[in-house]
Amino acid sequence: MNAFFSAITVYGLYGMTSIPFIVWAGRSAYTGTRASRAERAWPGISSTIFRIVLPLLLIFLYAWNASGTADASEWMPYQFLLLPPALGSIAGYGIGFFIGKRTKN
Repeated sequence: MNAFFSAITVYGLYGMTSIPFIVWAGRSAYTGTRASRAERAWPGISSTIFRIVLPLLLIFLYAWNASGTADASEWMPYQFLLLPPALGSIAGYGIGFFIGKRTKN
């Protein structure tokens, strides 16, 4: 039971650290989508690269190092700390994009 509460605490704190990144990326994607003059509104190339592509690369790098196919890197603890911002950025981008697209139409 003690291990259960420990895991809940760790993942709860882990989830709470991604909330600022969800808000930041969501507001950015929302305003980018609302300001888009394209026929099919979207936040833009740089926003997509910085909030989707680069976080996905961080997640894949961590997964590749954690899978055991490569030698364990001494950067693994730091890569683990980069996961909440990466996941929050992707989630916020998606939320902001869909809300911005819905309000634009």
